[in-house]
Amino acid sequence: MSVTLAETDALYRRYKALALAAGAALVLDAPVDELAEAVGALEEEAVGTHCAEPASTLRRLLDRARAGEDVVSDLEDVRASHRSLRRRIWTTQPCEYVPCCARGPHEHR
Repeated sequence: MSVTLAETDALYRRYKALALAAGAALVLDAPVDELAEAVGALEEEAVGTHCAEPASTLRRLLDRARAGEDVVSDLEDVRASHRSLRRRIWTTQPCEYVPCCARGPHEHR
């Protein structure tokens, strides 16, 4: 499956927003049912892309949280898969986290 840069960007941004929302919900002990459904939809759409494995890892975390299971080890799995995804995204979208001016010579203001 060939995915365009724009599609990859859209999937990544959805994943990132859902991962942040999931983290906040877990910290606040809030329900994660709607998030789990949204992550499941993302997981289906992300098949064959860089976002597939991180979305699957995030879904497993939310499924275990919904079941009332301990998710400490799952949290580290989600963090690791996110770091891996972020590194892959940087190869095509270096301004995601790095200031655009960091790519070349620039003046400090």
